[in-house]
Amino acid sequence: MAVQMQPSPMPSGPVVAGMHRMLSDSGRDSSYSFGSAENTGRVRSALMLGTFGGLSSLARVQRGHSRRSAGGSFRPRFKVCRFAKDELLEEAKAAAEAAKLQLEAAKLRAEAEELRQATAKAQRKDRAVRLLGSEDIMGIGLPELMVRLQQEGIEISGAQGLALASAMGFQDEPYFFRLEDLTSEAFDKKLAAIQAENLQAARQAEAKKREEERQAQAQAQAQNEANSSPGINSAGGAAEVVNDDRSLGARLGGSLAYILPLTEAFKFMLPLVQQFPPLGVIFGPITLLTFLLNTIPFVPLILFVTFIVFAQLKDIPRLIRFNLEQAVLIDMALTIPSFILSGLEFSGKIQAASILGGLTFALTFGISVYAVLCNLDGKDPDGVPGISGLTKNVVDRGTFFDPPEQK
Repeated sequence: MAVQMQPSPMPSGPVVAGMHRMLSDSGRDSSYSFGSAENTGRVRSALMLGTFGGLSSLARVQRGHSRRSAGGSFRPRFKVCRFAKDELLEEAKAAAEAAKLQLEAAKLRAEAEELRQATAKAQRKDRAVRLLGSEDIMGIGLPELMVRLQQEGIEISGAQGLALASAMGFQDEPYFFRLEDLTSEAFDKKLAAIQAENLQAARQAEAKKREEERQAQAQAQAQNEANSSPGINSAGGAAEVVNDDRSLGARLGGSLAYILPLTEAFKFMLPLVQQFPPLGVIFGPITLLTFLLNTIPFVPLILFVTFIVFAQLKDIPRLIRFNLEQAVLIDMALTIPSFILSGLEFSGKIQAASILGGLTFALTFGISVYAVLCNLDGKDPDGVPGISGLTKNVVDRGTFFDPPEQK
C-alpha cells in the first residue's frame, strides 16, 4: 500500500526528529510505502536513532535540572556549588573593599604630601621675609645674610657661605640673594645640609671632649693608684724601683728590729720577775738585752732614732724598713701604759701596776713573735691592728695619713 507523503512541520522532539530526517530523505519520492522491507528498515533505524538522541538529551536536561533544582537526589552537589559561589562572592567583595581602601589611602597620602609641600613653602617664605626684614626689600648680600642667619640660630662659616652661594648658582661677586632665592628649595636644601654638618661637627666635638675628660679621669685614677702603691714617691709622683729583697738576711734583719719594743716592755715586767724569779730565767735573753741597753746611757734613744732614719732609706730592703718602722711605732705606743703604770705606782697600787706591766709585756711579746714568724716566712707582718696601717703609710707614702678618697 502506497501512501502519498506531504511535507509538513514535525513536532520538535528527539524521537520524531530522527524520523523526520529519514522521511524527508525518503519523501523526495512522491510515493512512499511503509510496507517495503527497505522502508521498514529505514523507519526502524530512524526510531532507534531518535530514541538514543532523546535519551541523551533527557540525560543532559536531567543534569541541568539537578543543578538548578532545590530538591532531588543531587541536593548535596547543589549546596557545595552554592557554598563555592558564596565564597567567591565574598572574596570579590573583599577585593573590592581592599581596592577601595587602597585608593582612599593613596588619596590621603597625596593630600598629606600636598599639605607638607604647602607648609614647607610657607615656612620658607616666612624665613625669607625674616632674613630680608620685609617683602619690599629686593635682596640681601652674603655677609649680611650670614649675620641674619646667625640671629636665626644658624651658624655658618665663610666657606659654608660661599658653598651656599654656589648652590644657588651664583658665579660672580657680590652675591645678592633675592626673595625668590631665599624661598627656593635649593636654598633650603643647602641650608639644611649646612645645619646637619654643623650638628655633626658639634657632636664630634662633644664626643672628643668627653673622651678627653674620660682619659684625664683615667690618668688621674691611675696616678692615685700609683701614688698609693709601694713603688711611687708621693712627693714627685715618679715611680721608683723598690728594693723588695726578701732573702734570709732581710728576714733576719726585720726580725731583730723588735728587740727595741721587747726590751722597753720588759721593764714593765721587772716587778713580777722580782716576785717570781723563774720568769727571769725563762726570758733570759730578753733580760740580758734589757740590762745591757739600760746600762749604757742613751742607747735606747740612739736605737730609736737609728730605726727611724733607716726606715726612710730606699736602698734598704722594704721588708727591713717596714719592720723598723713598725718597731718604732710599737715602742712609741708603750708610752701610754708607761704613764698609767707610773700613776698606779705613785698612788701605791703596786700589785695592780705589776699585773698591768705583765699584761703589757705579754701583749708586746705576742706581737713580736707574730712579726718574727711572718718575717721568717717572707711576708710583711702587717696584721697588727692600727699600727700596721700607719707603718704602710709612712714607709710607702711618707705620711701617717691615708690619701683622700676620689669623688
